[in-house]
Amino acid sequence: MIEYEEIYLRNIGLFTKEEQQKLRGAAVSIAGVGGVGSYQAVALARQGIGELRIMDPGVFDEPDLNRQYGAMMSTIGENKASATAKILRDINPYMKIKTYTEAAGSAQEIEEFIKGADIVIDAIDYAGFNHKQLLHERARANGQYIFSSPIPGFGAALMVFSPGGMTMEEYYGAPSDPAAYKDFKLSLDKVMPAELMPSVYRDFETGRIGYLSTNGASAQLSGALTGLEISLIITGKRKKEDLVIIPEIIYIDLFNRNYSIFNPCK
Repeated sequence: MIEYEEIYLRNIGLFTKEEQQKLRGAAVSIAGVGGVGSYQAVALARQGIGELRIMDPGVFDEPDLNRQYGAMMSTIGENKASATAKILRDINPYMKIKTYTEAAGSAQEIEEFIKGADIVIDAIDYAGFNHKQLLHERARANGQYIFSSPIPGFGAALMVFSPGGMTMEEYYGAPSDPAAYKDFKLSLDKVMPAELMPSVYRDFETGRIGYLSTNGASAQLSGALTGLEISLIITGKRKKEDLVIIPEIIYIDLFNRNYSIFNPCK
């Protein structure tokens, strides 16, 4: 069998051998492996991460084919976590993969999913605020950073929630009553500059259309942004004090060829 060091030989130079071993010893939990989480998982697998925990109760259907890494004609109808795990094992045979095919419904189940993870990724879709809130709450309690990288418009955002910084609930202006979390919808103004917002997104927010328009190139960008930033943190190349953290976010706009850091809460 090919050795780990052979697979990741081309990483060396950008990363030292010692840094590569830090990646091999690291674990990341990814909640959601659909439009963005699948590319984030693949990016980390190709970096040589040692362990991934992936959770997704959904199954692939035809509209997923435009952007989700694991969505293929051969995987339509399959659980997203299970199908993606097969791909990840084929990419990195040395990586430990824990697969969760049902959504966590309790704090205890979330704790099991994120326990010991170096970083947690929130790739839960816009309609799942109650699941997002539980994930963020437990990660904060554990002192874990949470990454999120939605793909509005012709670009991608990078959002980093520090365990000691602004909470996800504060950032999105969540209702004070947890009973209302299930029906709470995130404002798209918090994930991209308002002046770049496509009009079709307003139609989605008001319920005039039932889906959020996306594209596959932005999904790949999300994977690259998230996978590399996490790798830089794990290896020590990116110091935590140098992170761009919420309420500031990074947005890369491929249409206008623009990179910006902005605070949508101002």
